[in-house]
Amino acid sequence: MVTGIGVENFSHEVLQQVNRVMPVGCWSVYRVGGSQPRMFLSSTYQRKDTTADSWRAYLSGPHLADKSFILDSSGVTSPAITHLTAEEIPTPLHRDKVYRQFDMSERLSVVEAESQSEIFALNFYRYNDQRLYSDHELAAFEALAPALLAAVRRHLALSLQSHLTNAMSVDAVRLTFQARRPDLTERELDVVARTVLGMSYEGIATDLGLKLPTVKTYRNRAFDRLGIHFRNELVRYYLLLASATK
Repeated sequence: MVTGIGVENFSHEVLQQVNRVMPVGCWSVYRVGGSQPRMFLSSTYQRKDTTADSWRAYLSGPHLADKSFILDSSGVTSPAITHLTAEEIPTPLHRDKVYRQFDMSERLSVVEAESQSEIFALNFYRYNDQRLYSDHELAAFEALAPALLAAVRRHLALSLQSHLTNAMSVDAVRLTFQARRPDLTERELDVVARTVLGMSYEGIATDLGLKLPTVKTYRNRAFDRLGIHFRNELVRYYLLLASATK
């Protein structure tokens, strides 16, 4: 998995590697729970790929009442393992339009909270012609899950950074924020533009000739104005602003 990070066929490579440990029919990586659900990766192993079709079916209604991911109500963001058979999916609409329609029998996931309303999930599915996960396989997946999550996060970060670096400059990002969010100060604009492009806070401090605590102060003030808490939320916020200006 590590050697596949950042390459175009990463999704396929991960599924092949997982199948060396235990049989998996297909997998998907997505974010749900907010206003804009998004699937980042998917692949199917040695059969027709219907993951895009099943994602569209999920977005046709089932995602609005999806209670199949159970996380600690205290808001702890540590990854959690969830395991459900198709018959255990809480809502009939979800069960019928996704699992029964696409012949899926089971889902094994590693789930991480990204905000109070959003979750990020890696999902590994089996089909009806495959046996259910054994206790041994569930234990193996639990051991593998942190590495899987880290590899996927790193791959997505590299892919996004590469896309942003190729498509934009600090000035372009800054101008987008300046046009759409005039309440941000000059220094806040400097910091958020560099943050979007993946610069570390130490790198931003060096680039702007500021001390690290000062950079973090500008970041915190900007995040407060934008109503966000995390770097990934800032990137998504910028992409929304950029698309609205086109």
